[in-house]
Amino acid sequence: MSLTSQPGKTVQGAMIQLFPGSGITGIANAIPNIVQFDINPDELTRAFTPWKVETENDTPAPGAGVQPITVPQKFSGLKIILDPYAAKNSAIPINFLSVEARLSALRKMIEPSQGLLGDLIASVSDLLNIEQDYSPPEIAPVLLWLGTRLILPVQIETFSVTEHQHDLLYYPTRATVTMDLKVMTPDQFRCANSTVAEIAIAAYEYTKVQQDLSAIVSAADISPLWRVIAPI
Repeated sequence: MSLTSQPGKTVQGAMIQLFPGSGITGIANAIPNIVQFDINPDELTRAFTPWKVETENDTPAPGAGVQPITVPQKFSGLKIILDPYAAKNSAIPINFLSVEARLSALRKMIEPSQGLLGDLIASVSDLLNIEQDYSPPEIAPVLLWLGTRLILPVQIETFSVTEHQHDLLYYPTRATVTMDLKVMTPDQFRCANSTVAEIAIAAYEYTKVQQDLSAIVSAADISPLWRVIAPI
């Protein structure tokens, strides 16, 4: 799936990381990690794994006839091009910081985290050899936001960065990030008693409601079928 920045023909997209649990400070987890994009989805590939009855020696296995509630789905080869002009009206005045800042934010989405401020405090403490209380970090869920049609909780399975151009300080001025994303389903959040889990479930169910409504619209449009059954 390739998402490219094309002036005049773009939509809003973002990846939003929400931090559950308790970090070093209460504020540390209150700030989400957000990377926003102006994108033009020329191609959008989503892979679904259909349900099938598992068999042993051509005989259905015990419990194999129970259909799962959800169908696994993935986004393969999600490619995002970062350039200085990909984020319009950016508060970052320097172009190379615009690219580097978004690369750093995306990298944090695959790392255990104590929140944006919590990680910064921990890193500075390590640098200055300041003793600190240890709290185990955790992977925070990420919401993939592609316009109003697709808002889904995802887990980043693969992540690669290609830096194309650099300035004199070797900061990238243009880069491509390629990811494989696994869609997380509500059952993966049911045992998590947190606002973050509730938001992830709501995002998944919001997208599913849109798909169910679209299926009804398709079923309502039976005029092509009538032309086949009773041609005029």
